[in-house]
Amino acid sequence: MPALAATLRLLRRALFREKLPVVPGCLPVSSGGAPVIAEQRILKHASIESFAHHLRKHKCSSVLVLTGAGISTSAGIPDFRTPGTGLYDNLGKYNLPSPQSIFDIDFFRRNPNPFFLLARELYPGNFKPTPGHFFIKLLAEKGILLRNFTQNIDTLERVAGIREEFLVEAHGSFASAKCVGGRLKPKPNQYQSSENESNPNHSSSEEEAEEPFTPPCGATYTQEWVKEQVFAGKIPTCENPHCPAGLVKPDITFFGEQLPARFFTCLKTDFAKADAVIVMGSSLKVSPFAMLPLLLSKDVPRLLINNEVVGNFNPDNGKDAVFLGSCDDGCRALAALLGLEDEFEEMIQAGAS
Repeated sequence: MPALAATLRLLRRALFREKLPVVPGCLPVSSGGAPVIAEQRILKHASIESFAHHLRKHKCSSVLVLTGAGISTSAGIPDFRTPGTGLYDNLGKYNLPSPQSIFDIDFFRRNPNPFFLLARELYPGNFKPTPGHFFIKLLAEKGILLRNFTQNIDTLERVAGIREEFLVEAHGSFASAKCVGGRLKPKPNQYQSSENESNPNHSSSEEEAEEPFTPPCGATYTQEWVKEQVFAGKIPTCENPHCPAGLVKPDITFFGEQLPARFFTCLKTDFAKADAVIVMGSSLKVSPFAMLPLLLSKDVPRLLINNEVVGNFNPDNGKDAVFLGSCDDGCRALAALLGLEDEFEEMIQAGAS
């Protein structure tokens, strides 16, 4: 909780340093109701061209890249919220109380079946990195990247070859796993895709809901071990003999869990150092990640690469640039503007082989 309190203090400082009321999802507004515009323009135009010009002119070397599910959609991984194709719109077969329940820690401890059924579809190794991932790797190799804060759990940044020191997996990932405890009366180890097994009303009856939970024992497990269990159709269960009901969950941050410590550590240092930020493929709807673009100094330019304008990005504020389109197209455009087009394409081709 101390880490969360520190984050909230940073967010409050960013939001209220001008002592102006803030409308969620919008620019700060003055007491007269008009948007607050930068005192002087940082970018000549609200375009990717102006943003690239700024990077080159000022030799930016501490660029933050904030990424969401949109960077992985061209790999075949659905995002969460796109109507019709998003993950949350296609979970009906699991009979969940709500789409978000599949990533809820309390629900998981009662009924881990839906998550592990979904995990078989999403598990690392089934997908390859996209051009967006390789662009971030290129920024790192060119000494331009400070950090990539990602909401994604697919580990495609690691697969692309981005070094761990450049990564902050804000919502965790499949890369490691640990015991998270569970019911004292464990369910059978084999999970099923039948309606009853994935129905919360079946697995969370009054009797089961009242069962006490055993706390996590702290045992850790590798991605490979968990994947072997999942693809064998088993619920990964703690092997500690003193933890008979422990469930083993990939270190993905579920609703009801604290974000990784590294998120808070890098948050304190990186946003004070950043000289530019790129936001790609995020709806900026999940806090505290959604509030990260608000932590930047007023003279730090921001580029949004997304299918729609999100958060408090505003082309009229003098420091924001917007590229409406796919992450892959935006990264190709920016690479060309930075004179890195050939190296970028070579990296993509090498990664595809």
